[in-house]
Amino acid sequence: MRVRFIEPRPPGHHVYDRALLPRLGCPLMATMLRERGHDAYCYCDVLASVDVDDCLRADLVGISATTSTQPYAYRLADELETAGVPVVLGGPHVTFMADEGLEHASYVVRGEGEHTICQLVQAVDREESPANIAGLSWRDTDRRAHHNPPRGPCSQQQFQALPIPDLSLIHGHERMTTKPLMTQWGCPYDCEFCAVTAMFSRSVRYRRTDQILTELAGLDAERVFFHDDLFVVNKNRTRDLLRQMLARDLTPQWLAQVRAAETVLLSKASRQPDLELLRLMRDAGCWMVMVGFESISDDALKQMNKKQTVRDIVDAVDLFHRYGIKVHGMFVIGTDTDTAEQADHTVQFAKRVAIDTIQLMIETPLPGTRLYRRAQAEGRIITTDWALYDGHHAVMRPARMHPLDLQRAMLDAMRRFYSQPNIAIPAARTLLRHAPSFARIALRNHVPAQLPTLAALALRHRWHDLLDTLTTGLPKTDRRVIEDALAVPVLRAYGREQITEWQSQDHTRTHLDLLATLP
Repeated sequence: MRVRFIEPRPPGHHVYDRALLPRLGCPLMATMLRERGHDAYCYCDVLASVDVDDCLRADLVGISATTSTQPYAYRLADELETAGVPVVLGGPHVTFMADEGLEHASYVVRGEGEHTICQLVQAVDREESPANIAGLSWRDTDRRAHHNPPRGPCSQQQFQALPIPDLSLIHGHERMTTKPLMTQWGCPYDCEFCAVTAMFSRSVRYRRTDQILTELAGLDAERVFFHDDLFVVNKNRTRDLLRQMLARDLTPQWLAQVRAAETVLLSKASRQPDLELLRLMRDAGCWMVMVGFESISDDALKQMNKKQTVRDIVDAVDLFHRYGIKVHGMFVIGTDTDTAEQADHTVQFAKRVAIDTIQLMIETPLPGTRLYRRAQAEGRIITTDWALYDGHHAVMRPARMHPLDLQRAMLDAMRRFYSQPNIAIPAARTLLRHAPSFARIALRNHVPAQLPTLAALALRHRWHDLLDTLTTGLPKTDRRVIEDALAVPVLRAYGREQITEWQSQDHTRTHLDLLATLP
């Protein structure tokens, strides 16, 4: 069978616009189908445009979306189904909104879909009924909806038997500068606002260290993003992986999502730092951690069921920085304990503890979460325009402020963090501190000849292009010195650009107008 997979582009501007990084579900399923003799291929819209004509020639098209990308997924599904191409939808949104999904597609995969999709393709290929495929919702020829029994999460044995996703099956894969790799599924925690546990369960399934090392070697990447919901869950396993990476000289620069205290401390009771793990992370190439700090209010953290304190945040930032690891802090505002001042307090806190970059998101009730069910029950949901459910828009009435005040507070706070002084001062300090190293690198690599080009890019505020131009062709060691030194000011400059562009887009302005009409 000819099967195509699509991962739609997020709507408008968002914090990860320049992250040319696909999720791994589509290439994994395509790899599994290839192994079974099918013609499978993927389109990730952030890497390269979807070839709709190619999809129209397919026997089945799978579209994997999140809540904010679901409207685009529905439009694609409508176009393909109208042309007679059956579509199967998957991902966290339709897992919990299957009836809605069936208004646009013949099939919906609920939950983990890797084995479900293989059984569905076999059934379609053999013209058999899908009635016995667990985890599948489908429409019959009379357009009646059927919801088969759920499929449980895959076992540890099944997870380890999954193949390495073939990234070359993604159209435009050569554009990836950072490559994704997943070492485990699931999260043992249960935050109120997060759909991960509902989608993948709280049962964490691990790949063997040798499997991860084989995939890492095959990626041949200078930078890797570990796509795990949490990279550090079982510390013994993490230490073993990092030691083996060092032993085999598989140490690209890498990024990962981690928790705060659970990563940097041996135990919360003793507050003793886990210096061995921090050293291993640094030596094995950890460049930046992305930490869900969520709030600087202990009351808010308790309401979220985060099992974390503000002290944990402060200690984590300090310890990561001691080992040269940059910190991207992810915060949520608009919780039931927050006032309009919370966003500004969060930025002041982030500056005080020297968090390198931040992501200030508005609490968003995603379908499948306890927060969504509570917001529905309390009548607080403002809109079900799913494209706005990206964390950048107020879609739920906060308890202690008007939603427009929340929206404006988020924007104002982000502008303050990504202000010109907060970009220029770190840049100046970096240039002064690294001036001798920069001079040596520049002279031995003929960088002065590039100064007119670099100046032109700077004048046009094209900071990422400037860094790419500066480092292209440099030896790996020199390139890493420059990238590491200039990363924070460049990322902050990028953040400032994104805020400006985000405010100017039509659907954001329309949403601000809507919020202004609310009582």
